[in-house]
Amino acid sequence: MSSTEDSGKPQQTLTSPEDLHVTLSTKHEGALRGGTVAATKHSPETPAMQSPISQVASLNGAERFVDEGEVGRGGMGTVRRVLDRIILRDAAMKVIDESFASSEMGGRFLEEAQITGQLDHPNIVPVYDIGLGEDGTPRFFTMKLVRGHTLTDLLNEGSSLERTRLERVVSVLLKVCDAVAFAHSRGVVHRDLKPDNIMVGSYGQVYVMDWGIAKISRSAGSLDDHDTRPVVVAGRKKEELEDEDGRVIGTIAYMSPEQARGDVHEVDARSDVFGLGAILYQVLTGGPPYRGERSFQVLIKAREGQVPPLEEVAGEREVPPQLAAITMRALARRPEDRYQTVEALKLELEDFLRGGGWFPVQAFEAGDMIVAEGDAADAAYIIVEGTCEVFKEDDGEWVTLREMGPGEVFGETAVFTQMPRTASVRALTRVVTKVVTRESLERELGRNTWMAAFVKALAERFVDVDSRYTKKLTEESRSSKPGSSRLAVGSSHGNDDD
Repeated sequence: MSSTEDSGKPQQTLTSPEDLHVTLSTKHEGALRGGTVAATKHSPETPAMQSPISQVASLNGAERFVDEGEVGRGGMGTVRRVLDRIILRDAAMKVIDESFASSEMGGRFLEEAQITGQLDHPNIVPVYDIGLGEDGTPRFFTMKLVRGHTLTDLLNEGSSLERTRLERVVSVLLKVCDAVAFAHSRGVVHRDLKPDNIMVGSYGQVYVMDWGIAKISRSAGSLDDHDTRPVVVAGRKKEELEDEDGRVIGTIAYMSPEQARGDVHEVDARSDVFGLGAILYQVLTGGPPYRGERSFQVLIKAREGQVPPLEEVAGEREVPPQLAAITMRALARRPEDRYQTVEALKLELEDFLRGGGWFPVQAFEAGDMIVAEGDAADAAYIIVEGTCEVFKEDDGEWVTLREMGPGEVFGETAVFTQMPRTASVRALTRVVTKVVTRESLERELGRNTWMAAFVKALAERFVDVDSRYTKKLTEESRSSKPGSSRLAVGSSHGNDDD
């Protein structure tokens, strides 16, 4: 929840501090915030002024906090901004409604504080302390006050598919992946990942919030680090939270099919992978995977895993093909078809940010002609997997120039120089490529920039060098034994090459 300044409202203590030796008047507020505790003036009849240590010791429970206003509200209570009078820092206080304190919800509230408090990670908001009522039930806990906005707020600011904004959002999600992967390593599944539960601070901080319905499961992570111990609740190790099968827990529009069906024992780390995919889906389409006018309609779709294809929902938005593929794999109906770990999903997102994620993907079977000599150049290709052969036709025979594999590029010089293809390329095995059109290249380099001019000049010089190399190679081929580097001319169908 985003924090808001409430300077126009008078500050109130949660418990009256009239008998305490800490003055919280407007006059002394600035000094207190600066790290100085202002004491009341004693009359001659009163004992000597208490020491700072005794003053601090007298601040018990809610008395130590100054209420500075509400910053958020949820189903179980409110989140308030408070000033800790002992540490002299601002904090967020989550307060449970009194009607829930003694119920099952009160137990959930305590578990949320205990689970979050044990997840010590830079992208998980730290819990400071917990306050109990006279009956021993939890009434509030304090945590770091995050100044910033939810991911929902950021997505609503404008088009999330504008390139720099999209890359920023994906960078945020990488940090979310780090937090969730760490929780899995401690045996915790979040179960409620959505944009509302991701806070983005003013200086790049990212926090995964609201672990109130988290599930503890030893199967969530490997727990293979000798320094890693499983999270415990109420002093007891628990294989699972006491959720009954058939009980639906979470936010329906973002939850995995197994959650929506209430298959509690089927919920594991891959359910959180689905939640991350649901966030990506909203980034790309403007809404969650499941939508409907009534909640039961949304629930039916969630139980069946009926996620509409991105292209049907995105409308006129230009969706990067690679990111679309990542999203839909994370949203697979069957857990075994998703990324099996959050770390695997993160690796794919990092690969997208390294470049090329906006390019469409095209596959070719072994023997297919990808580009043909002499054709007009409309695209270049980046080999993702498989092996290709580059060749030229000479007097009715093919002269092999070279073979290429994953990571290599062909067809780029013809695109830059706008000249016909100088050689042909065919697939030796099944080949998957990223297709880079002239428009894509211009967008990547920046239309008519100095970089584009440099690249075009280099391409033209390369064509000259390559033509001389090819001529020499062809002459050597003619002088060699028949068949040593020649292939019978086959079909000349297909696209183009360098």
